[in-house]
Amino acid sequence: MDYEFDLAGGTSEFYIDADYYDHEFKSRTADVQWYTQHYLETEGPALELAVGTGRVALRAVRKGAEIYGIDLSPTMLARARTRRDALPKSKRSKLHLIEGDMRTFSLDRKFELITCPFNAFQHLYTREDIEACLRCVREHLAPGGLFLFDVLLPDVEYLSRSPYKRFPGVEFRHPTHGTTYAYSEQTAYNPVTQVNQMWLHYDRVGPGAGPETFCIQLSHRCFFPQELQALLAYNGFEVLALQGDFEDGRLRP
Repeated sequence: MDYEFDLAGGTSEFYIDADYYDHEFKSRTADVQWYTQHYLETEGPALELAVGTGRVALRAVRKGAEIYGIDLSPTMLARARTRRDALPKSKRSKLHLIEGDMRTFSLDRKFELITCPFNAFQHLYTREDIEACLRCVREHLAPGGLFLFDVLLPDVEYLSRSPYKRFPGVEFRHPTHGTTYAYSEQTAYNPVTQVNQMWLHYDRVGPGAGPETFCIQLSHRCFFPQELQALLAYNGFEVLALQGDFEDGRLRP
């Protein structure tokens, strides 16, 4: 394999199959509960960047929140619309879905709360990307408003893994192809750009008509805590809290 950092593929490929995406993260609930609580405490509509299939936003809308959701992926938004249409009629109009880029969006309103859940901020690969997004957020925040987002804490041991080795994962039944696949992962970290490129490999081990093997790319820009606080401060934000998880909130080394 040629270990090129294909940021276009790493930004889009993981989000093409909405069935697999929803299957993969159906048991991830701590972040959903945390963001939902903040949505429900907000007066007026909130804005969610990288809304995806609505995994986070839909729970809050069911409980009474109103959310505008932006996403760059047509397939993610199509699934979000389908899931929105399954809501009770009184709730459907409370989720507004917009195809757009979190670096360039322009809406004719301000929000008390803007969020960017589930590591989506890590798809901002350059300082220019980051500053463009933060500029849009700042322009859309009401005075005294909050911007909440989460990123992965860099794991130096994980980022130092050999890019020439596959690390095996679990076997599972793929929801789209209807057969069993063995999952493995390769990663390559560029310490200059701080981008980690992941190749997610799927090898069929069960009977069925699905492809014998396929690979999906995923790219993440890594942010170190002090660096992230500096980026926010230099772009006009006051850092009110730095938490380590969605439960007790402590940031541990």
